[in-house]
Amino acid sequence: MAILFVTWAALWAAQYMPTLCALASPCPAPDVRVAPALLFGGLMLVPMGTLVLTTAAGRSNGWVRGVAYVMLVGLAIVGLAAVMFSGGFTIPFV
Repeated sequence: MAILFVTWAALWAAQYMPTLCALASPCPAPDVRVAPALLFGGLMLVPMGTLVLTTAAGRSNGWVRGVAYVMLVGLAIVGLAAVMFSGGFTIPFV
């Protein structure tokens, strides 16, 4: 659960980071990062639900839990990368 909530907090915080627009293309809309955040945040519910259900069942499905953890961490990493780079490279303005 900690992976899910930390990733959701990071996806939410990434919405307010400033972006640097590319010179060759116009600046993206201010809400361009919302769609990837919602997509990957929602997709993370599938492996989390699998982990909750296998824990509640009490059976020893080690490989199912292992796959669910790999999917959860993979979606967290890919989702954060998609959100960070969807509106241009983020750099802090001084």
